[in-house]
Amino acid sequence: MIAAARSAAPHECCGLLAGKSGEVTHHYKIKNIVAIEGAEIANFDEAKIAHLQRLSPEERADIAFVMDAHEMSVAFKDMRGKQLELQVIYHSHPHSPSRPSVTDVKNATEFESVRTMLNLAEPLHLIISLQSPASPALNAFRITKGETTQVPYEIA
Repeated sequence: MIAAARSAAPHECCGLLAGKSGEVTHHYKIKNIVAIEGAEIANFDEAKIAHLQRLSPEERADIAFVMDAHEMSVAFKDMRGKQLELQVIYHSHPHSPSRPSVTDVKNATEFESVRTMLNLAEPLHLIISLQSPASPALNAFRITKGETTQVPYEIA
């Protein structure tokens, strides 16, 4: 994930981690499509949309992400086929701390209803900060009903 974040910088990267019983075994890098001209940015709040619309698509990717729906669908199909559970949704913050933004909380809360309909496990939300490129910071959060709680995790 850190390599993906560094490779995508100065843009945000995003992806999914899957596995069983709380142990991650599969990494799905998902394309951040917010830099594509005409990309859907309606899932942001009005202030963020107004700000993003003033930026070029390239500049948008420095401060926001939208996961490619097709790549997500392929990842979820692979998880089902391998009987894996979604464990983590991750993305990077190339220029800011490893904590959820207002937009991150809003997106996670909206995903909650979709997740429940699809009978997916509640994922952790992991944010990789490259604010200090030599020593990236990774923090994990539970985001439920708009409430954010930092949680410990272990990298084996």
